[in-house]
Amino acid sequence: MDVFDAQALQKKYERWHELNEQMQDAQEKWLEASTLLSELQTYYQSEQWRDDHENKVMVECTDNRYSITSEDALWSALTDHQEQAIRWMRLGLNVIDR
Repeated sequence: MDVFDAQALQKKYERWHELNEQMQDAQEKWLEASTLLSELQTYYQSEQWRDDHENKVMVECTDNRYSITSEDALWSALTDHQEQAIRWMRLGLNVIDR
């Protein structure tokens, strides 16, 4: 028969609860990020983006971020988002498959 340390398990539950709340926050942030990226993707696929890129339209960037009119910034954001989505799915599937 297994013997469990109830106090140690209580601490694990409390840590799980804390992490679970953080994961819920992360899911809300994920949805917000997806909405923002959807708007950016619409711009990136538009004629205006091509014109802005071609005409080297200057936009103010904070924290040394790349300009959305650069060739790589939005493309990288879209691929990063897709890769993150795949990681989220794999994490979820791993939990289900246990």
